[in-house]
Amino acid sequence: MKLPTIRELSALIRDVKTDICDEYRETKDSLPNISLTVGWNDQGGSWGFQTGDNSFTGGAYHFPHWGVVNVYRRSDSRELAREIRAQLAELVIY
Repeated sequence: MKLPTIRELSALIRDVKTDICDEYRETKDSLPNISLTVGWNDQGGSWGFQTGDNSFTGGAYHFPHWGVVNVYRRSDSRELAREIRAQLAELVIY
């Protein structure tokens, strides 16, 4: 089982944070944020991602396992990376 690394995911999250505009509100939260979905295939370890709405299309849609987090400007990128990895690993157990 080759999950995306903490380093890879942290870099992705740092990049996503730079795209957060003041009007972005993926949740009913008052702070600007972007929803990030990471899709992963446990058969080979390939993965992709998408931001925003994750229904029907996007870079993560065709993967069987998804980890979803909300990214804020002040989010701890490594902590969110660990959360995504935990979500993906948990899905493989089932």
